[in-house]
Amino acid sequence: MRKTELSLGEMLDHIEGRDGPGPLLFILTLPVLLPLPPGFSMVLALPLLLVAPQIVIGRRDIWLPKMLERRTIKREPLTKLVKRVLPPLERVEKVVRPRLRFLTGRVGASAVGVACTVLALVLVLPIPFANLVPSLALGAFSIGLTRRDGLFVLAGYGLIAVAVGVIVLGVHGFTLGWNDLRKWV
Repeated sequence: MRKTELSLGEMLDHIEGRDGPGPLLFILTLPVLLPLPPGFSMVLALPLLLVAPQIVIGRRDIWLPKMLERRTIKREPLTKLVKRVLPPLERVEKVVRPRLRFLTGRVGASAVGVACTVLALVLVLPIPFANLVPSLALGAFSIGLTRRDGLFVLAGYGLIAVAVGVIVLGVHGFTLGWNDLRKWV
């Protein structure tokens, strides 16, 4: 009989191995990519804060606290999510291949881990409308690490630049609006 729920620990057992932490990083990034009400990304990004620093130190087998490993998700929503993500992922798989390997080697992966840790911190902060681009960068990094594709790693760094621009413009716009509101009141 098939179980109705799957724990994060069980998923981790299935995906760890030769691909290192990239697949786990991708799985943990998926929920943050979903269009959810404000505040949800703050909670959903917390596991990324556990995984990303482990990439920095070069761990291939990611450690998660038992409490987190035991967290379960119902198979039905997970299956729906996978079916939704699979078509675009299959298109990406057609272009992904090992290249620019120095960006996914030991030093490159550590640099990606630092970038992912910073991105996870940004996702945990309550910055409105600032989660999409960092999440896309995390997705690019995870695919790059998994398939040893440095071009995807470069895309992740490019998306970080875009995210910084979006956040700076957002903060600037908020500041302008706040100042105008104070003058008006």
